[in-house]
This record gives sequence, structure tokens and C-alpha cells, in this order.
Amino acid sequence: MSFVRNAWYVGAWRDELGTKPFARRILDVPVVFFRRADGRPAALVDQCPHRLLPLSRGTVVGDTLQCGYHGMCFSAEGQCTRVPAQTHIPPDANVRAFPVIEHWGMVWIWMGDPRLTDPARLFQGLPWGKPGWTLNTGPYTHVKADYRLLVENLLDPVHVTYVHQSTLGTSAMADIPIETSQDGDTILVTRWTRNSPAAPILQRFGRWPGNVDRWQYYWWHAPSINVVDFGAHDVGSGDSEAARQAGVRMFSNHFLTPETATTTHYFWCQLRNFAPDDEAVSREITEQFVMAFDEDKEILEAVQQASAEPLVVRPVQLGIDAGAVRMHRTLDRLIAAESTASDESTLASHGQATAH
Repeated sequence: MSFVRNAWYVGAWRDELGTKPFARRILDVPVVFFRRADGRPAALVDQCPHRLLPLSRGTVVGDTLQCGYHGMCFSAEGQCTRVPAQTHIPPDANVRAFPVIEHWGMVWIWMGDPRLTDPARLFQGLPWGKPGWTLNTGPYTHVKADYRLLVENLLDPVHVTYVHQSTLGTSAMADIPIETSQDGDTILVTRWTRNSPAAPILQRFGRWPGNVDRWQYYWWHAPSINVVDFGAHDVGSGDSEAARQAGVRMFSNHFLTPETATTTHYFWCQLRNFAPDDEAVSREITEQFVMAFDEDKEILEAVQQASAEPLVVRPVQLGIDAGAVRMHRTLDRLIAAESTASDESTLASHGQATAH
């Protein structure tokens, strides 16, 4: 399976990286994270070039990672800095290093061409740390499903009615039409449910004696970031950004990092504009979303397992799949563009070598 590689992916929560090496497979590549003496994160291919022992079985020594087999040391740039029992360091005794950066309490990694690394491409489209917004984070979740199944799920407002009846969904939403649009590599699926009860999770924190107008804006930012802007306000308040901000509003944020073709690292958190700094509310919201995402996890892992079975029915597309269809086309386009660029770079390098 091919992945988009020239992009920032979440490799870990910040607090997952401590004083010991930390292993995680990303885009089907073994990666080891560690912190240097000053706390800055680093990431290398998790293989020693000598006997291929995972470097995550080693020890952090100052700014280097020491292999647990024969003590070879590697810098954050992947250069071998020490070979025990000899002064000569073989020129090939290096490992690949990956650009990493801390942002929003997460450690992000660039798995593609290091020459194209650009911190400006880190996702910024959230009110993170801004006045009036409070953050709660959920636990790291491992999902035994293709990350694209998770993206499809997070572009699908309709499933909420049936999978999340006790937390996020209501029966009033079931037959409300959805709208799908795309701007470059970003897809938006929207739905408004007018003059109906708020979702259970919002009823807990709302101020409404009766019905509300409720919105769901499902954003996908290629290749693997989903943001769900949802909330409720008084009936007839309008659709504007100001009207939504005046209501009870949440951003549910999902960072999906492919582990393999059939497994995903799932990082999530919420931002809300109500009950600021109320730890009890944060705990309750986290509990509600853990429940909801466990429901998703059960469904998606069952779909992944079923996809390995021989087909006995012909899969069909529904109108609600418009966002998912666009997502797959976008990923295919991005992957093809990377492949073409890589081929052209290889040909150019070969031509230069031949000329010399």
C-alpha cells in the first residue's frame, strides 16, 4: 500500500517521549523516538546498521542513541558517532533520521523527502490556546483498521444516528440531507438539523429548555487530519460563524497516522467554548468521547476484518459517500504526484552521474 509521505503526521503525544527510546511503526517503517539532553525530540529508523537490532532496545546517552547490542552510538541526525573497540567509523554506518517538531502537545514527524520539510505546513486551523477555548485530550488509541476507513467514518454524519445514540446522535438527524464541497486538498461535509433536540452530549452542558438548531461540519485535511465542528444554538440564530460561536460549540480533532496498511495510530482531543478550565467537565467529555470512539473502533475493525473475506455481495456507493469518494481521489492524486516527482528526481540524479 502506498502512503502520502511528504506531510506531517503525529508520531506521539509529547508525554509519551521520556528518558527512554520509544518505538512506533509509521507508514510501515519502524521508527524510534528519543529526546536529546536538552529535551528536543529526534527520530531515526529503528534498526542498527550492524546487526539490525531495533535501536529502541538501546539507551539514550546524552544527545545520542546507543545500540543495546554492541554500543554503537547515533546522533539525532542519524550519524554514527562511536564504534566500540575501533577508531574508524565505516562511512555507511549511519541510519536515516526524520525531521520532527513539537506542536500542540504532539510530536510530529515528516516521513517523506527531507528536502521538502516545511514547518509552515503543520496544521494550524484550530483555536488552540486562544482565549475562550478549553482543551481536553483523549488517550492514544490503536485501531486495527486502514486509516482511510477512519477518514471515511469522520466524513460521515449519518452514522452518528445509529452508532452513537447515547452520546452524539439523535433520531431527528437520520434523514437530514448532507452537503459536500472541496477546496484543494480539503473536503467539507456539512449538515444542519433545525428545531430538534440537542445531542445527548450537548444537552448535558446546554441551556435550552426545548429544541435547538444544530450543526455538524466535518473537515478533512489531506492526508489524515479530521476536524468535526459541531454544536447547537437557539432556533433561528442563523448559520454564520458568529452565530455558531455564540452557541455551545466543540471542535473534535482527529489525527490519524497509518501504522500499516491495516492498522492506525489514533490521536484525538476536543476544544470547547464552554465551562472553561472546569476539570470535571473535561473528564466527563473525555469519558463520553472514549465511549463514542470505542463504538467506532468496534465497527471499523469489523469492516476491516470483513474486507479480507471473499466478496459475496457487490459493494455499492450511496449519496452519503460523496466525501469519502473525493477523499480517495485526492489521496490517489497526491500519491501519484509524489511518485512522479520521485521518478523525475531519480532520472535527474542518474543524468548528473552519467555526465560526470
